[in-house]
Amino acid sequence: MTEDQNSALIEVADLTVAGAAGIDSRRIRLRHVSLSIGRGEIVVFGGEAGSGKSLLCEFISGITRRSLQVTNGSVRVAGRDAMGKRSARLAPQVSYLGREPESAFNPHHTVERSLREFTRLLARISKKPKEMDWNEAFYAVGIVEPERVLPLVIGDLPLMMLQRLALMRALMSSSKVIICDEATAALDRVAESQFIDLITQIREEKNVTFVLGMGRLRNAERFADRIFLFFEGGILESGRASDLVTKPACRYTAEFLATSPKLTHFPHELSTISAEAITEAEAIIHGGDGILPSTEAE
Repeated sequence: MTEDQNSALIEVADLTVAGAAGIDSRRIRLRHVSLSIGRGEIVVFGGEAGSGKSLLCEFISGITRRSLQVTNGSVRVAGRDAMGKRSARLAPQVSYLGREPESAFNPHHTVERSLREFTRLLARISKKPKEMDWNEAFYAVGIVEPERVLPLVIGDLPLMMLQRLALMRALMSSSKVIICDEATAALDRVAESQFIDLITQIREEKNVTFVLGMGRLRNAERFADRIFLFFEGGILESGRASDLVTKPACRYTAEFLATSPKLTHFPHELSTISAEAITEAEAIIHGGDGILPSTEAE
């Protein structure tokens, strides 16, 4: 961890979130989540659907839902409270990339028109004109011939190109944090590898912090600094990526890691998580201290 990473950029303190009304009000969506993330780190939030990883990604991004109620805790990004209107408090500190980047663009616009409108939006947020060097931004996300991309229609672009453009807009915003929630889930393995290589390069060149919400942890130890594994709204286990993958403290973690498919797997060979592992995880999250000791070295 670098000197910059020793200073927390993201701080989540004892965050507990429940449903706001009706039957869902009895359901805890996040429970006593505490963590800190330094500048320039690549951190993975892993877990199954509904584990809480995506919800925490939203809170860090400044996205809130009326259907949820924060009963305790706080989220701060670069010293600012993230529990409010994103446009007023976080933008452009944090950028959010989801599984469907096309939803962030007008599919009928050309790339050039889309970027010009985004540039005008940035100028309104900063309340001053903002001249952008598009070529530099294109090159930073691996697009080496921007003149060929600018006239293309957004709706005709492949998913990986849309993710590159979403990252480009984040860099144009000078974002300190880029949240990628399931951003690789719909990519094929080649595109997924390209995306991971790209964010690793951006981290090295721009010292940007990346938080990746992932439903599978295949090869996460190759690019992530740390992993937080979520289960039923709580952090089941956390630590350095290499340590957590090679010597997990919890049976559930080991079995969850084994569910990530490998090239040598046939569909009928994919692992599942045993009832015993789930029972152990439930006991950890719902009883005792609620969190296993971190696998990070002291």
